[in-house]
Amino acid sequence: MLDIESRSRLDLSLLLAALLLWLAGIALVYSATQIHETGPLAGLGTSQIVWVVMALLIILLVLSLPSTLYHNFAYVIYGLSLLLLVLVIGMGVASKGASRWLSIGGLRLQPSEFAKIGLLLVLARYFARRTVSLDNLRTFVVPLLLILPPFALVLKQPDLGTAGVMCAMSIPMFFWAGLSLSELFLLLSPGISFALSAIPLVLSYETSTPGGVGGAIPWGVFFIIVCVFLYVTRPRPLLLVGTVVANLTVATITNVLWALLKDYQKMRVISFIDPNLDANGAGYQVIQSMVAIGSGHITGKGYLQGTQTRLSFLPEQHTDFIFSVLGEQFGFVGCSLIILLMLFLVVRALTTAQVVQNRFNNLVIVGAATIIAFHIFVNIAMTLGMMPVTGIPLPFLSYGGSFTFTVAILVGFILNARFRSHDF
Repeated sequence: MLDIESRSRLDLSLLLAALLLWLAGIALVYSATQIHETGPLAGLGTSQIVWVVMALLIILLVLSLPSTLYHNFAYVIYGLSLLLLVLVIGMGVASKGASRWLSIGGLRLQPSEFAKIGLLLVLARYFARRTVSLDNLRTFVVPLLLILPPFALVLKQPDLGTAGVMCAMSIPMFFWAGLSLSELFLLLSPGISFALSAIPLVLSYETSTPGGVGGAIPWGVFFIIVCVFLYVTRPRPLLLVGTVVANLTVATITNVLWALLKDYQKMRVISFIDPNLDANGAGYQVIQSMVAIGSGHITGKGYLQGTQTRLSFLPEQHTDFIFSVLGEQFGFVGCSLIILLMLFLVVRALTTAQVVQNRFNNLVIVGAATIIAFHIFVNIAMTLGMMPVTGIPLPFLSYGGSFTFTVAILVGFILNARFRSHDF
């Protein structure tokens, strides 16, 4: 039993929010798969109950261990996660064109999920005693060397979504490790240039005519903003020149990379902008998802009453597109309640980072909250046709053992940081 002091440190509100979301996820997974009496989708609702029960046990396990243990074994956990990623290359189980799973004793595990944990811990340990700054580029060498191996191995599977999660997680941790907002903007500017410089290429491919000056306006405006920002902030000459060169180089490389893409890969990008251009191919999932969510209107069609769901028009409706099932059956009200509950969990986690004094724990909280928030944002935006389909599941709601365990570990880390704040 927990004593009074321990109970006061245990964040019951965050734990309750996670539990409510998992219960909602079980109900949604069951509704998305209950029509399948045989085949691979049969009984997934029951399986998800097992995953959630195990997830709660994982949270208890993470809570029972001192946070110093995660600090001391961060590099060991990181190394083991890399080993599993390497094993996937030679022994991985292929599915739908990707080799992302390992079969261990009849159980399929996705090592890329646990690689997030390894990278989170090792970055938190490294940044716990060091700061980073663009004025001293050498401070980026070790962090980048830590990020690159799991990023490259995951990208090889290929799993662009998880690789993106690793990058997204790292950015707030860099900020927490000493990077200023102005430095963060300069660091991210080449990535923004990459996205904006692709607009004229996409437009020209979509219309079969040159993109023209109009398509280049967004990147041009952004580049001017970067130049004005550099003029106002007056960074070191090396940083100023490096930022300008990086943005120009990236904008140029975009043309080369676009030319290397195959037609079906280009259509995936195009279908994000206009799914109807490839309604029976790359745009099919997004179209069916938007139809399902839109048909739910304000209060939805009712539990187990969704036609898109029951007729299986929506691919991957129990995993990547579980939010569409929610929207169809519970409408705007149901979606809003779930989003608010998720928002509460993320904000509560970041609030915990302000309460806990230990730097390592703070970094772990920030990284864990970012992983959860990034998954939520990208997945929901994907189902609404606001972002490309990347295969990123929705925390707490999507079916899957490996991902459920990963979320449980992240929640456990957040709870542990406050519960064992006196370990260091």
